[in-house]
Amino acid sequence: MPERILLTGGTGFFGRRIAEVLRARGHQVVTPGRPDFNLMDPASTTRTLEQVRPDTVVHSAAHYGGLGICVAEPVQIFQRNVIMGVNLLDAAAKVGTKKFLTIGSACAYAGAVNGDMKESDFWSGPLHPSVESYGFTKKVMEVGMRAYQRGCGMMGQMPIVTNLYGEHDVFGEYRSHVAAALIKKFADAVIEKKKQVVCWGTGAPVREFIYSGDAAEGVARLLESGYTDPLNLGTGIGTTIKELSEIVARLTRFDGEIVWDTSKPDGVMRKVLDVSKMESVLNWKPPTSLEAGLEKTIKWYMANKAEADARN
Repeated sequence: MPERILLTGGTGFFGRRIAEVLRARGHQVVTPGRPDFNLMDPASTTRTLEQVRPDTVVHSAAHYGGLGICVAEPVQIFQRNVIMGVNLLDAAAKVGTKKFLTIGSACAYAGAVNGDMKESDFWSGPLHPSVESYGFTKKVMEVGMRAYQRGCGMMGQMPIVTNLYGEHDVFGEYRSHVAAALIKKFADAVIEKKKQVVCWGTGAPVREFIYSGDAAEGVARLLESGYTDPLNLGTGIGTTIKELSEIVARLTRFDGEIVWDTSKPDGVMRKVLDVSKMESVLNWKPPTSLEAGLEKTIKWYMANKAEADARN
């Protein structure tokens, strides 16, 4: 049944894809933004929720970035994400919202999980120090949703999303995730006719990547289900950073040397989700291969490079 949905971060990289998918499925999606809707201000948040009166809230807004910003801004990342989430939960409960879905992250898993990460591992140990400030905010939201479900009857859902990439991503080096950062590095090298590209770390860490359009479809499917436990949302396919860089180099037509700066951190050595429960609950698998998704992303980036590079 179509719902009235308030979506935070609805003009951002991932939020805009979620909005597209939800609207295509017949839902009415409202995407308020600043200055009228300021998630850091509880009064502004409540006022907006009172005006919209949503059946469902989807919380996609976040202060986030790749490994660099997680290391450089732990206080801001923790403070802003917790305050935004708590303000939104409280405002949604006050106006009688029936369902609250918040976007989770694989960064919330314990740093020392062996093998692919299952939902049962979510509270199995401390987070990796490099992403602890961001990852723990997702745990805060899971506890918060359970509290509001018990206290106010508002149903909570959390897809635990793996590394995203796609059109409209942030490509500036400071805030970008690894796929976007590599796309910019290699595209710039081709344009500037460089013979060498320097990448962070050793290239050995294994990561999992999901195309943003596929992830948005997964979020919509979860929203329309009655499933309330945290649910992994990914491909279940691991790729080393070295392999990713080689794919990006080929797709951008870079034919020089790739050099690894081992003075830079690798982060967690393996981060891949077990998606067997996702496939069962949603009756679905992400259809876009890594190479096909990267090709789409690179094509968009090259067509919008000046604008994309300005969004740091």
